[in-house]
Amino acid sequence: MTTNHQLFLWMTLAMLGWGASWPIAKILSGYITEHELVTYRYFLTVFTMVPILYWMRLSLKIDLKNLLLAAIAGVLLIFYTKLFFLGTKYGTASLAGALVTTLMPIIVYILMLLSRQKRPQIKDWLALLLGVTGVFTMMKVWNFQLDEIFKISNVYLLWAALCWALMSIATAYTKSIHPVVLSFYIYLVAAVLDWIVFFNPTSGSILIMDQTFWVSFLILTVISTTFATTVYFLGIQRLGSNKGSVFTFLVPFFAIGLSIILLNESLQVTTVIGVIMTITSLMMLNNVGPSFLRNKR
Repeated sequence: MTTNHQLFLWMTLAMLGWGASWPIAKILSGYITEHELVTYRYFLTVFTMVPILYWMRLSLKIDLKNLLLAAIAGVLLIFYTKLFFLGTKYGTASLAGALVTTLMPIIVYILMLLSRQKRPQIKDWLALLLGVTGVFTMMKVWNFQLDEIFKISNVYLLWAALCWALMSIATAYTKSIHPVVLSFYIYLVAAVLDWIVFFNPTSGSILIMDQTFWVSFLILTVISTTFATTVYFLGIQRLGSNKGSVFTFLVPFFAIGLSIILLNESLQVTTVIGVIMTITSLMMLNNVGPSFLRNKR
């Protein structure tokens, strides 16, 4: 990553990896259960992160406070992964990827807003209203009965977004630790804890699974997790969190596109419109994007 053009390319590929996780999870749901996925995925992730930590010359030293926060985040990661997996299993991967990835930062912003003494500006309220409207558009609330709006797949996705938002807030309190090292401990906690408490291999040995399973599983683990997460954090270091976070707006579009390509899902206009609305909302809240979206201060 020596030039900005190369960095932008790597960041885009990382977002492509994150977007791929949704249709890939849908494929894997036909092979293994949610807790088998958590255990297998994060143990392999931990294993593949070791050479990266060595290459980056990062120490695994961690203090008690950061370890405790990593443990909290690891527990939330277990439930997030389970919920996101079930949401894609019982719903469509395109809607799941679009809904969760755009709703997560909105929930984070609302939770952080509630913890502040400072009153939000009118612009913030308008942005949140736009974001909520975008979420409702993706869910097509005007067509649903109440029981349809809160069908099981939607409930899973809403709870998944909340779990990730809480995990993001927990990791925000960590100090003096490299984010790749922190991620290593979060994945380690998730793998070990899920293996001890929840793991119940009812799908048979993954060693005898077919080629489709292994290609999908390696993409989800190595590309969507180890590669994408590492590149994103390296990009954030170079670009700063404000510019780097803009790349995450690509994730829902990649999730939708790859779901159409890999799963033959139909393109829902309401999903695309809802994504655009929520992304515009996030740009307004984070003061990024075109000047007419930014707060003049």
